Amino acid sequence: MGSQIQTLAWTPLLLLLLLLGMTCSLHASLVKVNKGLKVKRGQSAYLDEGDLQFHIPRQKDACKVEVVLNEPITQRVGKLMPQVFDCHYLADEVKYVHNGCPLLKDDTVKLRLYRFTETETHMELFSLHVDIIDPDCSIIKLGPKSLEVPEFYGLSDAVDGNVVSFHYERRSSLECSIHLSCHDTHLPAHGQLVTGEPEKATKRGDEPESFIHLRQQLDNKARAMCKSEDCLKGLKLVKFTKIPCDDFLMMGLRYQHIDPPSPDIDYIAIRLDLKDTRSGSIYQSEQAWIPVAIVGAMPNQPPKPSFMSMFILEVDQFILTPMSTATLDAEDEETLKQLLVFNITKPPADGFITHLSDHTSPISSFTWLDLNDMLIGYQPPNSSHTQRRNYEVEFEVHDFFFERSLSMTVHLSVRNADTNAPRVSWNMGLSLLEGQSRPITWEQLQIVDNDNLNAVRIITVDGLQHGRLTVRGGKGFMVTVNDIRAGVVHYHHDDSDTTKDFIIFRITDGRHQTRHKFPIKILPKDDSPPFLITNMLLEVCEGQTALLRGSTLQASDMDSSDDYILYNITRPPQAGEVMKIPGPGLTGYPVSHFLQKDLSQSMLYYRHLGNEVFDDSFEVVLSDFHDPPNLSEPQVVMVHIEPVPDQPPKEVPGSTRCLMIKETEVVHITRQQLHFVDQESPDSELTYTITTPPFYSGAHSTPDAGRLFLVDSIPKFTKDSNAPVLRLFTQHAVNFMKVAYMPPIMDIGPYPQYIQFVFSVTNHLGKTVTGICFNITVIPEDNQPPQVITNALTVDEGGERRLGPEHLLLSDVDSMEDVLQVALQREPQHGALQLGGLLLKPGQAFTVHDLKSLKLQSRQLRNYGGRHGIHCHRWKQFSQFCPASEGESR
Repeated sequence: MGSQIQTLAWTPLLLLLLLLGMTCSLHASLVKVNKGLKVKRGQSAYLDEGDLQFHIPRQKDACKVEVVLNEPITQRVGKLMPQVFDCHYLADEVKYVHNGCPLLKDDTVKLRLYRFTETETHMELFSLHVDIIDPDCSIIKLGPKSLEVPEFYGLSDAVDGNVVSFHYERRSSLECSIHLSCHDTHLPAHGQLVTGEPEKATKRGDEPESFIHLRQQLDNKARAMCKSEDCLKGLKLVKFTKIPCDDFLMMGLRYQHIDPPSPDIDYIAIRLDLKDTRSGSIYQSEQAWIPVAIVGAMPNQPPKPSFMSMFILEVDQFILTPMSTATLDAEDEETLKQLLVFNITKPPADGFITHLSDHTSPISSFTWLDLNDMLIGYQPPNSSHTQRRNYEVEFEVHDFFFERSLSMTVHLSVRNADTNAPRVSWNMGLSLLEGQSRPITWEQLQIVDNDNLNAVRIITVDGLQHGRLTVRGGKGFMVTVNDIRAGVVHYHHDDSDTTKDFIIFRITDGRHQTRHKFPIKILPKDDSPPFLITNMLLEVCEGQTALLRGSTLQASDMDSSDDYILYNITRPPQAGEVMKIPGPGLTGYPVSHFLQKDLSQSMLYYRHLGNEVFDDSFEVVLSDFHDPPNLSEPQVVMVHIEPVPDQPPKEVPGSTRCLMIKETEVVHITRQQLHFVDQESPDSELTYTITTPPFYSGAHSTPDAGRLFLVDSIPKFTKDSNAPVLRLFTQHAVNFMKVAYMPPIMDIGPYPQYIQFVFSVTNHLGKTVTGICFNITVIPEDNQPPQVITNALTVDEGGERRLGPEHLLLSDVDSMEDVLQVALQREPQHGALQLGGLLLKPGQAFTVHDLKSLKLQSRQLRNYGGRHGIHCHRWKQFSQFCPASEGESR
C-alpha cells in the first residue's frame, strides 16, 4: 500500500519532467554532429560527411549553411568556402584554407544554419572549431637559415634555398609559382621587400669607425623613409605578385625594416601554386609565413585602451544608436589602428551590439575601421520603461599578431524618450529561401506610439526590387499594426537569383512620420542548371589522343559546386571516343559521363580511332547533384581531326632491341625487346621480315650464329637443331610470345659472342622501315671438361729434366688457358717433381703458365707415364652487350 502511495505521489513530477523534456526537444539544436576540422598549417582540408551533420532529413525541408563574414574574431588565419552551402554537402565541396600563419593553433568559423519549411524559417548560430596541426609533409620547408635584420632600418640577407626550399615532384606538366600579396595579407607589417645591394658609406679621411657606422645608420633610415626608387640608393622595390619558384630563390629578395617601433619578429607571406599546364587548373597550393627577426626590438606588446574615449554611450529608448571612437577606442604602437579587432567578452544584459550592414543580427566582434566609420551600434531592448536603464558591455582588443588587451567596460545608458511620434522598436528583418513567401510578424517588426498606436499606418514607399507585398492575399501598400500582429502581411520573393531585397516603410500616425528600412535576406536554392561558359573547338591529329583541357570545355553553376557539374554524353563521337585516364601510367577507359573536376585534373581525353573521318562531335547534357537534378539544354562539342600523311611503323619508346642469353638456353623475344606500332594497322598486320639472319659481329670460325624460330615448331622449348628457321612473323606473334631465339648449337668457346640480325617492318599499306638491327649477347656456359694430352718424359738416372707443354698439353673449349690448373694426385715412385725449386706435394697445383715458363722439373724419375690425377678449374669472364634494364640475369 505504501509503495502505491509513493508511486501516486511521484506521478505529477514524472509528468512535469516529461513535459519539460518535450519542450526542450522542441527547442533542441538542429546540429547533430559537429566534430570540427583538422587542417595542416598552410594547407587546406575538406569537410567530410561525418564532420558536420544536422537533424534535418534530406527529403523533408530545405537547409542551408551560411558562413558569417562580419565577425573578424573568427576565421583569423583561414577561410571556409563557399560562403553558402547545402546542409547535405558533397565530398570535396566545403574546404577550409589556412593562410600559413604560425602563431595560432586553432581557429573558429561562425556559421548560421537555416531550415526552411513551407511557412517558417528556423535559424541557429553555431561555431565550427578548426585545429591547426603541423604538417608532416609539405612543399614549403623553412630553414636551416633564418632571416635577421641587425638593427632598425636594416636590411636582411637574401632569401635563398637556405632560408626556404620547395619540395615537389618535378614534372613537365607542373608549373611552380610563388605569389606575394602584401596588400591582402598586410605582411610584412613593418618592412618592405627589396632587391639589389645598398650603397655603402665611405670612410672620410681619418674619421673613426663609429662615425662610419653612424652615417650608415642615417643612410639606412633615409633609405627606409624613401617613397620612390630614386632615393633607395642601389635598392629596388619588389613590385611583382607572381614569379616562378626557382626565380624566387635566385632573385636576391631581401627584407628592409622601415617602421619602428615594431615587434621583434615580422613575416613575409608567400603562396606556392603548382599549376597543371595541361588543364590550367591549380594542382596543389600551399602558404607559409617566413619569419624575420629584428634585432633590438621588443616582443609584441598588447593593445591598451585609449584615454581619449569616454566609455559611455547615451541611447534613446528603442533607437539603434551608432558607437564611435569617442565612446570606445584603443591604441597599439605596433599595429595600425584599422587592423585592431574588438571582441565582446560580455554582451549587454538586454539589447545587442550589431553591425549596421545587417542590423537585425547581434555580433560578437568588429574592427576598429568599422567602429571609426560608425557602422557599429547598440540596439536597445524593445521593452518600454519609465526610468533610465544602465547596462555594461565588456570588450578586449586584439592586435595584428593576436595579442589581447585587458578587459575594458563601456557603460550604456538607455533613457526613456518623451515623444508621441511612432517609432520602430524592433526590426529583425526577414530570411527566406529563394522563391518562398513569409509573413512579416510581430517578432520581426515592432512599432510603438505613445498616444495612439491604432492610428499608425505603415506605407510602402520604396524597395521591393525582387518581390511583392500582400495583405490577406491581396495587393497591399499600406498596413496597420494589427495587420502585422495578425500575421496577414506577406512578402513574396519573385524566385530570381538574388540574395537581398528591402522595403522602405513610411510610418505615420497622422501628425508625425518617420522612414525605416526593413531588410530581407534571400538564401539561394539549387534550381538553375549548369551552363557552359567555354566550349572551344578541340583539335587532334589523326589517330592520336588529345587532352580535353579545362580551358577548352568549362561549365559553371550559380547554385552549387562547379567541381560536381556532371557531363552526360547523350550522343557519343563517331570517329573516336571520350576516355578517362586517372593518372600517369594508368590504363584509360571510355566513359559515358564525367565531372567538371575530371576536366580540371586533366583526366579526360578524346582518342581518334584512326579512320579517315576528319570532323567529329559529341553531345552533352549538363546536370548538377540536386534531387532531382537540374538539366541543361544539349550542348555540342566539336572535334576537328587534322589528317596526317600515312606514316611507316614506329618503334615504341623503351623497347630495347637487345637480348642477353646463355648459350645452353632458348628465350622468347617479347614486346620489351621488340615493339613497333602503326596507327593504321593492327598488330596482326604489322609484319617483320628478317633481311639478314643472325651473324657474328666479330670474326668467328663457325657460321652458325643461332636462329629465330616459331615456338610451336619444336616439341620442347630447348635447343633443337631441327627447328625450322623463322624469316617472317608479326607483332601479334611477338605479343603472344610465339617468337624465340636459339643460340648456336655448338659451343661458342670461353668468350661472350655478340650476334646481330637485321630486319624490316611493314604495315598493311606497304609502308616499310628497313635496316633495323637487333643485338644479341650469348653468354658462355662452362659445361665442357678440359682435354689433356701427355707425352713421355725421358730423364737420365739420377738426373733432372724440365717438364713443358710438349709433355703435358692442356685445353678447354669453353675456358681460357690461364684459368686451367693441374693438381698432383700421386707423387712419382722413383723421383720427384719440383715447382720453382720447391718439392711439389700431392694436392698442390701448377698452371699452364708454369709449364710454358719451364718452372716445373723432374728429378730421378723412373717409370714415368703412369696415370696422374688432374683437376681443371675455370672462371667465367665476359663483358655485357645489353643494358642491365632488360631484366636478364648477368
